[in-house]
Amino acid sequence: MEEQDGEETVRRAWLRWLGVGSGSLALVLVGLWTQRAPIAENFVSRELNRRGVQANYDLVDVGFRTQRIENIVLGNPARPDLTARWVEVDIAFAGLTPQVAAVRAGGVRMHGSMEDGVLRLGELDKFRDPDSTAPFSLPDILVSIADARLTLDTDAGRVGMQLDGTGNLQSGFRGRLAAAMPRASLAGCGLTRATAMVDIAMRQGQPTLSGPVRADALACRDAGAAIARPAAVIDINLSQALDHWKGHVDLSGDALKGKGFVMAAPSGRIAFDGRAARTSGNLRMAAKALTAQGALLRDAGLSGDFVLDAQGNSLKGTLSGDDLHMSNRDPLASLRTAAAGTPVGPLATQLADAVNRAGRANRLRTRFALVQKPSGGSVVVTDAALDARSGARIGLAQDSLVTLSWPGRKGGLDWSLDGALKTGGGGLPNAALRLARRPSGGFGGELFVDPYAAGDARLALDRVRFTADSNGATRFSTALRLDGPLPDGRLRGLSLPVEGRMAANGALSINPSCVPVSLVEARYGAFALGQTRQTLCPVGGAMFATGPAGTSGGAEIRDLALAGRNGDNPMRLTADHARMVLGRTGFALANPALTIGPQDAPAVRLAAATLDGAATKDGFAGKVGGAGGQIGAVPLIMEQGAGDWSFAKGALAFRAAVTVRDSQSPARFVPLLSPDFALAMKDGRITASGSLTAPRGGALVARTAILHDLSSAKGHADLTVPDLNFGPGHQPEDITPIALGVVANVNAKVTGQGRIDWTGSNVTSTGTFRTDNANLAAAFGPVQGLSGEIHFTDLIGLITAPGQEVRIAKVNPGVEVNDGVVRYHLEAGQKVRIEGGGWPFSGGKLDLLPTTMNFGEDVDRYLTFRVIGLDAGAFIQAMELDNVSATGTFDGIMPLIFNAKGGRVAGGVLVARQQGMPPLIMPEGVLPTIPCDPTRQSGVLSYVGPVSNEQVGVMGKMAFDALKDLQYKCLTILMDGALDGEMVTNVVFNGVNRGKLGDAPSGISRSFIGLPFIFNVRVQAPFRGLLGTGQSFIDPTQTIRDKIGEEAQEKMRSKTVQGLAVQPLESDKVPNGEPK
Repeated sequence: MEEQDGEETVRRAWLRWLGVGSGSLALVLVGLWTQRAPIAENFVSRELNRRGVQANYDLVDVGFRTQRIENIVLGNPARPDLTARWVEVDIAFAGLTPQVAAVRAGGVRMHGSMEDGVLRLGELDKFRDPDSTAPFSLPDILVSIADARLTLDTDAGRVGMQLDGTGNLQSGFRGRLAAAMPRASLAGCGLTRATAMVDIAMRQGQPTLSGPVRADALACRDAGAAIARPAAVIDINLSQALDHWKGHVDLSGDALKGKGFVMAAPSGRIAFDGRAARTSGNLRMAAKALTAQGALLRDAGLSGDFVLDAQGNSLKGTLSGDDLHMSNRDPLASLRTAAAGTPVGPLATQLADAVNRAGRANRLRTRFALVQKPSGGSVVVTDAALDARSGARIGLAQDSLVTLSWPGRKGGLDWSLDGALKTGGGGLPNAALRLARRPSGGFGGELFVDPYAAGDARLALDRVRFTADSNGATRFSTALRLDGPLPDGRLRGLSLPVEGRMAANGALSINPSCVPVSLVEARYGAFALGQTRQTLCPVGGAMFATGPAGTSGGAEIRDLALAGRNGDNPMRLTADHARMVLGRTGFALANPALTIGPQDAPAVRLAAATLDGAATKDGFAGKVGGAGGQIGAVPLIMEQGAGDWSFAKGALAFRAAVTVRDSQSPARFVPLLSPDFALAMKDGRITASGSLTAPRGGALVARTAILHDLSSAKGHADLTVPDLNFGPGHQPEDITPIALGVVANVNAKVTGQGRIDWTGSNVTSTGTFRTDNANLAAAFGPVQGLSGEIHFTDLIGLITAPGQEVRIAKVNPGVEVNDGVVRYHLEAGQKVRIEGGGWPFSGGKLDLLPTTMNFGEDVDRYLTFRVIGLDAGAFIQAMELDNVSATGTFDGIMPLIFNAKGGRVAGGVLVARQQGMPPLIMPEGVLPTIPCDPTRQSGVLSYVGPVSNEQVGVMGKMAFDALKDLQYKCLTILMDGALDGEMVTNVVFNGVNRGKLGDAPSGISRSFIGLPFIFNVRVQAPFRGLLGTGQSFIDPTQTIRDKIGEEAQEKMRSKTVQGLAVQPLESDKVPNGEPK
């Protein structure tokens, strides 16, 4: 009982004290509650003042647990660092110490900047303790934020962010951060329309960030890289102190472009775990396609493990992909095309096909190890191999590796191959490249290539030896041997040494010096070259050179001399040089010359000043200049040709405009033009054709067609003259110098055909040519209506068979004769043998006596005309001499001599035939004795014209009166002189006057009637003027010597004006009755 009473007493005491304490606390709380607003406001104001924060706010509600502040402005009101519509803070007590338990805010707007990696939030920076060394941590409070926005100005540009979220900042916070950056530019890179939507979660003080980050484009100008529509989905866990990170990033984009490469639809994941001192992880990257340097790789993939630390970065992994090939799908198409028809054509085709098949289905895989340290870096490639479904394989041999390191010598890139790189299978050549470093520096190596064969082609390389100096320069040497097909032929045993040098900067030079090149045999159609050895020299410093300055080079053979055969005929090809220059299509030859046949008498001679060409799908083709030559025994030489040539399908063809001249000297014709000359040579047969035109005026002279068979040495040439017209604009002297001085002013048309046949050096030629009604001027006078046909038995020698005949309608050597015929034939040496000819002539006839005229030399040429039975009356009537009348018959001879100075009469004689006497046949070359029978009469002569000189005297007047009616017994006319100059004519005749002697006294006159007269008259005057005093029926413009003829006529006219009397130089008196 006592114990119970004691306990009751104690209980009552505690209750009293509790009541007193509670009441006292209640009184205190009541006091605080009534004074809460002034206390809170005083606390906030004092704290802001202590930190120096410029702030404006409204303390709206202060509860025992929750305080509400509205219209908060921190910083300059004109440009505040923070504004908030409202903030509520929940207070919790730990003992008697109040703590912030929760914060809720709405309408928060912040503005800050981040420059040089430093975040500045203006007035908010004053709430941070700059001296604090405690690790970063978030407070243990509940936060609820709605529509909080931050505008941050950075070095890259302005970014806007919005944060919504709720939960404990230590653990349990869930929120979302949205960010947008319209344009960013930093360190040479640009980003457009970047956005992020990141979820933020807090677990046990550790933040977790996850969500997508996207942009329209990212480009780095200096790096030459760009990515279209880049995107990253991040999933990152951070430590409470934010000094440890773990997670992964999923990357993607439409396309990624870098220097020399493009990735289509790149994607991948990078997983990482680490701190600032060291981060490691792995990555898996992929792309639908990767293109670089013209190569394309599908489904490219990269995977590996990486380490990033202060000592350096490393990445070990594998690179793989499918269907590696060149982007054009036929990378060796140009090689295939260029090599078509050449000895390497089958090799190029097989190699191109093998590369194409290997690129259609293959798998590339390689291992690598990349290390990057502050001092430099390297990458080591192992197990690299390209395996194709075709069986082709390119890869490193087992235990081989390739090492690339940087920076190398002179800041470049060093590389080495330890082991071997092999190729083979699927049509690729079997080859192995072995390189190894040398202790003294640099490296050495060898390339082994098995003979590569395709069809009839085979290429063999000697062991290729490499040496590289420590300065990075590499030298190599080998020799190649090639056998291969040619169109309708084959190349065998082409050998060429190869020496080269590669500089440290990658510049490559091959064969900088002359090297011997040899050939066992080459056949092309009917053409074959025998074993030969030439010297091949570089053009421009090296046969091939490439480097920073570009690609150059070329090769030439100087004093080219090749021997071979065309069928069974020896053949030779020479040139001053044959040259090929890189950057220029094809090759060029200077002064090439091709001969086929025996050296002393080749069947074909072709030459040119320049010739260039290039390979085509069928052979070769190009241009030629200064071309010329001769085919077989055709006496035509082609020269100055310019046109096109080709050598395809075993045929050599040439088309050009050429000049054609006579092969003989002196030339029988002037050089003619052939604008359409064409030559072809195939299967041992040569054909040529073309038209020949005059150089002045372009008139068509002839068409030619030539055929030559090299095996039999037989051939022929057909010449056709379809319609050769001569007229004022085109004369025979425009075609042949033979006509010069022989004929002129030709108006004619000539047609005909000629043919030349040969077998070896035995040549025959024939031809038939014709003209009809031709008009011309000859040395002996104008000719009209000349018609005839000439048959050549030797066209080349201009020789005919006897009995050629030409008909002449009219010829006028001073006296017109009509309807004549001349028989002749042509002899060697440009000689014309006149067999004879004749014309009806004034009641008699005019015969042309046989003679030979030599037109091949500058000698005198003779024509002799015989006059038989000339009727004096008909002759005078033909001459239209109105003041003269005569009767009688004349015989005579008229020798003519022609040379370069013109034509002349030499010893011409006309004799009156006495009654009852036979014709007097005058011999050639001898002045005949002319008989005169005083008992016979010859005819009557009557001159009734006036006497021009009245001072001749009485006796002279009587002499002229006697000529008015003179019955003569003998009459002789002797003529000498130039046809177109002075002619001396002596006229001697005697007779009896039968009429009154004019005005003489009748006694004297009667004493002279019936007495004989002797006349000896000498006349010196131009011949054509002498014979044409009655009517000027000769047109001087139709003579060969126009100018000389005009001068002669002018001279004659001047003498006439002076009144020169027609009188004898001497008149002799004879005794009456003396017979004469």
